Amino acid sequence: MPVTSLADLRENLDGLGYYLGPRGLDGLGNSVNACDREILGAIDCNVTSLRQLANVDGYTRAAILQYQIDSNLAATGNDGPQLRSAIEKTVRILQDNLKKVLNTEIELSGNYRRATYSAVKSYQRSRSLPITGIATITVRRRLNDDARGGSSTPSPTPSPTSELDQLRKLRSDLITLKASLQSRQITDEEFIREVFIRVP
Repeated sequence: MPVTSLADLRENLDGLGYYLGPRGLDGLGNSVNACDREILGAIDCNVTSLRQLANVDGYTRAAILQYQIDSNLAATGNDGPQLRSAIEKTVRILQDNLKKVLNTEIELSGNYRRATYSAVKSYQRSRSLPITGIATITVRRRLNDDARGGSSTPSPTPSPTSELDQLRKLRSDLITLKASLQSRQITDEEFIREVFIRVP
């Protein structure tokens, strides 16, 4: 099932841990009813969810750009068939690795839906990671390593190659952690532990 809609694209980016702004995918974490016209464009300020936007906003473009950097793709921030195919492949690899490591049935759809979210939470729980259901690049790397242990053909996970890319990844991870903390998906202790794990 290919990623055909902008909503699917955003859902995948969100599930892979890419920051979609203070409103988030569903308007979570938007404690201030500020209208981000500068970033979201000329929109109705009553829009509280990116799911409702029919155009690529600034936050989605930034998430796309971060994904492209993490995946060693041309960093344009632009949506298109190649980008959607790459993201779909990343989600399929994630789903396949979850299937191998958890020994569970999960459809290799390439779409980050409820079953994938639940499987990621199960994996995080089994590894004593913060249970967010979000497969950040750090979670995907660890899952990939675990899947290699039971498979002779490891699934590739993109890795940053330069110091700047590593700093961008760290920033993205910290933003994701902050969002998880604000939406009460993780506790203060889990947040602090994860920050100390990530910060050199």
